Amino acid sequence: MEKTMEPVTVDQRLLKPAVGLINRLHYPQKFALISVCFLLPLGLAIFLLLSEIQGQIQFAQLEQQGLAYLRPLHQLQQTVLTEPLTPLGSSHWQFPAEQLAQAQNRWGKKLGTATDYGVLAQALSTPPEAQKINPEQILQAIAVLSTKVGDQSNLILDPDLDSYYLMEALLLKLPQLQTDLAQLGTIIASHSGSGLSPTEESQLLVIKAQLTQLRESLIKHLGVAFTHNANQQLQPRVSNGLYGLANALEALEQSLTRVIAGQIKLDDPALSQQSQWNLLNSLHFWRMLSPELDQLLSERIQRFQQRQWLLSTFVLATLAIAAYLFWGFYASVMVTIASLSSAAEKMVAGSQTKAVELQTQDEMAEVVHAFNTVADALCRLTEKLQDENLRLEAEIDITRQLQQMLMPSEKELAAVAGLEIAGFMESATEVGGDYYDVLQTNGQVRISIGDVTGHDLESSLVMIMAQTALRTLLEHGVTDPVKLLSAMNRTIYENTRRMGSSKNMTLSLLQYEAGLIRLSGQHEEVLIIRSTGETEQIDTFELGFPLGLEQDISAFVTEREISLNSGDLAVLYTDGITEAMNSKREFYGIERLQTVLSLHRHQTPEEIRHQAIADLKHFLGNQPQEDDVTLLILKQK
Repeated sequence: MEKTMEPVTVDQRLLKPAVGLINRLHYPQKFALISVCFLLPLGLAIFLLLSEIQGQIQFAQLEQQGLAYLRPLHQLQQTVLTEPLTPLGSSHWQFPAEQLAQAQNRWGKKLGTATDYGVLAQALSTPPEAQKINPEQILQAIAVLSTKVGDQSNLILDPDLDSYYLMEALLLKLPQLQTDLAQLGTIIASHSGSGLSPTEESQLLVIKAQLTQLRESLIKHLGVAFTHNANQQLQPRVSNGLYGLANALEALEQSLTRVIAGQIKLDDPALSQQSQWNLLNSLHFWRMLSPELDQLLSERIQRFQQRQWLLSTFVLATLAIAAYLFWGFYASVMVTIASLSSAAEKMVAGSQTKAVELQTQDEMAEVVHAFNTVADALCRLTEKLQDENLRLEAEIDITRQLQQMLMPSEKELAAVAGLEIAGFMESATEVGGDYYDVLQTNGQVRISIGDVTGHDLESSLVMIMAQTALRTLLEHGVTDPVKLLSAMNRTIYENTRRMGSSKNMTLSLLQYEAGLIRLSGQHEEVLIIRSTGETEQIDTFELGFPLGLEQDISAFVTEREISLNSGDLAVLYTDGITEAMNSKREFYGIERLQTVLSLHRHQTPEEIRHQAIADLKHFLGNQPQEDDVTLLILKQK
């Protein structure tokens, strides 16, 4: 008997080393090897995930440390702004200075603030004669140190919008506001009592503009923080303070306007009181926001810790269950092997003639019944092929329905201002590759027509891709024809390559607005039928490149403008019309189409469409339609 060799497949060649290794091992060794290969990447993935969560926790904790460092800095700034004439040696300075020194001792090394803190400490050092402070020098040192703390403690990189804008207010906006108010107080105090000098007027204009900008920025950004606060508790606790400060600042801005206009004097006591009140109010608002930010950071840390705990618990529980099931699987396999081995020995010895019946229902049990199930398997295969044919027919029907659903409705066409539009599309088979659409997005009208190579299921899928990509890009504000067609081309190119298809399509895009058409993309010629009877053929060959052939077509895309007057027609079509052939093998041709369109140009687009399609059907006679037919009539009102 001649021995035949079955051909070795690619999969078998690839699996040969693995099969050879597994065949050399006993089952305990197989399970151990598979367990190690499974647990190593799983352990690495869990380690990386837990490390990422721990990194987020440490990130938020560092932000909390930076916020805690800023509190004594703010208290020191408040003392400088509200009591600038107090000697450095007094108790007013001692408390914030001590608190700041404690913050530096606790977090200074991690935040890297030693140098900047040293500059501030030197400015705060009390000379023997207890001289009064230099406010500008100390405020400058505080600002530098605050910026360093914000940078080093991740506050400036906060990932959540609510805590980010609280941080921005604490670290940037409110200190700048307090500095501007202190400068305003200095200008008021140093005023001579006469009219405003040019320098004073310029300073007041700058301060007023900065106060307006800071007030509006605080309202806008904290409003965003309120909106993105998960538990919606931030706004009730902060809004009264915010709007109180904003109203007070607005009143101060109005007073500064009156000072600049000469309606009130700069040394008016009410203005000085307003300035001082706004300064105290901003300092109070800083103290109000600080614990709110700290609470948000604490809640974030708590959420990450809960995730860490839940993940660890879930992983351990899952691993325990997996280990239990894995051990049960191993035990089941060993019992099955033992049963088969015992039965084989008995059958060899002749002590058992009945077929072995195993309790398991896995693949090993199927081996015993394999020969008895061959006929049944063949029957099931036949039924499966029948079901596959029914499924394929259903998929084609669904695709055809999708194509029809994606077509623009009569209501959509009627909603286009300035144009009367009528469209027609008929596939040569169950599904086709022709495409046209009329889209209105963001107040702009986009009209498109295209033709995919072939008219089968793949062609219809490419058509649906094009419609979906175009609508998505327009909805996201992409209107430039180069970017629009290039993005569509990349989508179709990558998808057809993934499908293993060589399909491509021509596509022309028209942007219409008030009688002006901007045409781009390569397709059939656009026909212009003037109300006077004159005709034009607009060649689109130089306006683009077929989609799906090359990965990048941006260098080929250009644009051309076409003006339409009242009664003019713009006609778009696919080659299923012009290249239609009758029984004499004659082409319908573009000249015949132009003649029909020109003859009926004064009728409505629906009537023109009807006349053109009727003439095409008459030309074909009994000859079947070999290609998809699409016609789009645009008439300027």
